[in-house]
Amino acid sequence: MVKIVCSVILLSLCWFPPSACASPAALAAQSGSSQLFLKGLCFDCHSGDEAEAGFDIAGLKLDGNDPANLDRWVKLLDRVEHGDMPPPEAHQPSANERKHFVTSLKRELLTVNRQRYAAMGRTTIRRLNRYEYERTVQELLGITVPLAHLLPEDTPLHGFDTVSDALRFSSLHIDKYLDAADAAVHAALRFTEEPKRIDQRFNFSEQEGIRRNVNQANSVVRNMGYGAVLFSDSSYISKIHGLTIEHGGMYRIRARGQAFQSVKPVVMRLHAGDYKSGTVRMLGFFDMPHDKPREVELLTRLEYNNYLYPTPDDLVADKSNQGVWNVGALNFRGSGLLVEWVEIEGPIHWQWPPASVSKLLADTPIDRLEHQQWVNEETVVFEPRPLDPEASIRKLLPDFAQRAFRRPLEPGGADRYIKLALTAMENGQSFKDAMRVGAKAILTSPRFLILDESPGKLDGYALAARLSYSFWGTMPDAELRELAATGELTRSDVLREQTERLLNDDRAKAFVQSFVGQWLDLRSIDNTSPDKRLYPEFDEILKVSMVNETESFFAELLNNDLPVRNLIDSDFSMLNRRLAEHYDIAGVEGQTPKRVKLPAHSQRGGVMTQASVLKVTANGTVTSPVSRGSWVMARLLNQPPSPPPPTVGSIEPDTRGATTVREQLAKHRSDPSCNTCHATIDPPGFALESFDVIGGARSRYRSKEEGQRVRHKLRGREIWEYKIGPIVDSAGQLESGERFTDIREFKRLLMLQHEDVARSVVSNLMVYATGHQIEIADRETIDRILANTRNTEHGLRSLVHAVVQSNLFRNK
Repeated sequence: MVKIVCSVILLSLCWFPPSACASPAALAAQSGSSQLFLKGLCFDCHSGDEAEAGFDIAGLKLDGNDPANLDRWVKLLDRVEHGDMPPPEAHQPSANERKHFVTSLKRELLTVNRQRYAAMGRTTIRRLNRYEYERTVQELLGITVPLAHLLPEDTPLHGFDTVSDALRFSSLHIDKYLDAADAAVHAALRFTEEPKRIDQRFNFSEQEGIRRNVNQANSVVRNMGYGAVLFSDSSYISKIHGLTIEHGGMYRIRARGQAFQSVKPVVMRLHAGDYKSGTVRMLGFFDMPHDKPREVELLTRLEYNNYLYPTPDDLVADKSNQGVWNVGALNFRGSGLLVEWVEIEGPIHWQWPPASVSKLLADTPIDRLEHQQWVNEETVVFEPRPLDPEASIRKLLPDFAQRAFRRPLEPGGADRYIKLALTAMENGQSFKDAMRVGAKAILTSPRFLILDESPGKLDGYALAARLSYSFWGTMPDAELRELAATGELTRSDVLREQTERLLNDDRAKAFVQSFVGQWLDLRSIDNTSPDKRLYPEFDEILKVSMVNETESFFAELLNNDLPVRNLIDSDFSMLNRRLAEHYDIAGVEGQTPKRVKLPAHSQRGGVMTQASVLKVTANGTVTSPVSRGSWVMARLLNQPPSPPPPTVGSIEPDTRGATTVREQLAKHRSDPSCNTCHATIDPPGFALESFDVIGGARSRYRSKEEGQRVRHKLRGREIWEYKIGPIVDSAGQLESGERFTDIREFKRLLMLQHEDVARSVVSNLMVYATGHQIEIADRETIDRILANTRNTEHGLRSLVHAVVQSNLFRNK
């Protein structure tokens, strides 16, 4: 019944007044002189169903209400203005003809673009994406239960999942929002007995898996009495027995151990497994020193029936190239991990019933029942008992709705939710269940799901929401709400102070992870799995370290207002020991990323040569100059290449090592229609050929069949999985004619375009924060931001402040 009622409410509220979204008639086509220019120079190739590149100019009308249509006109304008069109072999207009056409068309495009902005606002109606929904509901209710996985995935547009045009509603969304709201409210209003608290220490030498393995003939574990030494990462041996997680919640995990038979630290990983889903996740990893024990600690959420286990990483074979499985633990002389004990504490609650109850019920009296009640498969022992249930509902639901909707309610703004709750009580439901009904209706209301913005200048509440969702990914806090209420937030100086406050808060990690993850494609880190034979050194710790480097690097630029040209090249990076060893950089200790000065003449520096980027631009088997070159053009220079024609095939990877990708591309580029784009795409890709699929530096390719034997060792053992193949050639030539021999020279040439990189950063920040693509009417603002930040050499923090202060950020 509740689900049906909520669905009706959500559907009814999804309709907005026609005046808010009605489109005026399509505007007239461009002026006569522009028509003559296009007809004389473009229509021969770009007209009809067989128009070149699928771009039918002859049939393209100028529709000011269609951003996609406007975008096609802007692309046409840019190509003519830059001299790319007509192509060199075609008849060319005179300089005056070209200038007149560009000026005329630009004026018309700006006019229609600004007219739409004035009538409807720049950003269309935008709902919360699923990650914003999760964080907002968790903050509203004071819970930690995961919710994002209950909602449909959001489709990124223009690179981000914050863009309004892609954040639409469907019947599936409605059903899933109801499910998520139900799970959230259930987790918040808990009236059971306080969950039994675990506070156990598990001595590792006494663990069942350890004792069982030690008693085997060829044990891979050595029992030291006060602890046990693990010489392998077998989870069935190191899983903690006697631990039962009966309740999902936040748990504190501690462990003590050290490296064994090793002159350097050994990594200890802590994992949580889920019996039901069959999945395992790494909770954390730590360097355990060789000279003394170390105690480590982490706070994490565990779910019902999770199991835990520590495992070693970074183990080295013994001097005879033997593994522990060959000789047994007692005779093995390679490195191991000595684990003394593991402690589990939780679920952690500061009070019971939990603080989440007061988020909805405020100071409503809560009594312990004389007799337990079995309700919905739970034993209920508490009951909220307000003196006047109806009066409490009339007060509590509007208070909750006002926080949820991120602005004050208009008169009667909570009536529908109050009515739902009172109707539930009239039908025999308890006060707490009636409050659940009302709260779920609020959490599925468009007023909650959609950011409330009106055309024109944003008011304080809308500005507070845009600011908090940009940098925290969640609702405004009390300070932002207070400044919105007084109108102070719309002052430029106050807005700057609040931007600083938000960026300095730990919650700004959400901005770094979300923005960098999408702009630089780090969210695709798991889309491919490196071939285990070609890249046996790849593991989960290396993957996590890759992502941590890039996020920490961006945060370092942001926190210290460093010039964004560091994205092209820098004399430092953010490394932990695992990644530094992968980069063959000595002297880095610990697994927490820290700023490390790079060696002179290092190939590293900037984001292009970071392993995370190099991995997401490869397919797991071989590298592709096309993929990497396209990434550089699209992400760093904001010049995404056109997609290839549908008739063009892809290059199949050659894992035998018989040919190089450059040789394969040479054949591919023999087609003139392909070479036009590849002349721009391939050079940065060729420069990056000196890095393999997982971001390791290389001078030779790897192969499974043909090639020479590998001479170096992997963690003390011989490498048999792959062979050394052909020589890597990372030289190339830019479309403008400049030549380079390697990535260092290429980065020096690219540094000449550092302002293009700054433009890319500003444009992407603007899309991410405002939820709308950059259109031609926005370019003047972007240019002004770049001009005003040249005095800081386009420092990243300065760019962020300039974006927030801009008219695009402060207007719908």
